[in-house]
Amino acid sequence: MDENIYNLHLDYLILAQEMVLAGLEQKAMFSLGLTPEAVAILKKMPSNKLKEIARSEFVSFMPRFNAGNWSKYLQNDNINNDNSHQALESTDSHARELLMFIPCSAGKS
Repeated sequence: MDENIYNLHLDYLILAQEMVLAGLEQKAMFSLGLTPEAVAILKKMPSNKLKEIARSEFVSFMPRFNAGNWSKYLQNDNINNDNSHQALESTDSHARELLMFIPCSAGKS
């Protein structure tokens, strides 16, 4: 496994466990995409197991974008760099490209 991927996985798992142990389960579920089952497991998992899981193929990330917020971010970034109409068109184009990579979440809560 690539060392950068391992470090990313480990950082994610450590952050998730720290949030859970600090009593921020709801925030961890919302911001990190944890399930209630994952929260329960992280409460009990020793740190050596986190390292083991980070090295395995068990952890996989899926970016979760809010298309509206992402579009605003791109728009603000482009406006700051270039106040032209072309920058706004570029923002819309970037937002559409990003939406192609986001899985459909219709019906999910």
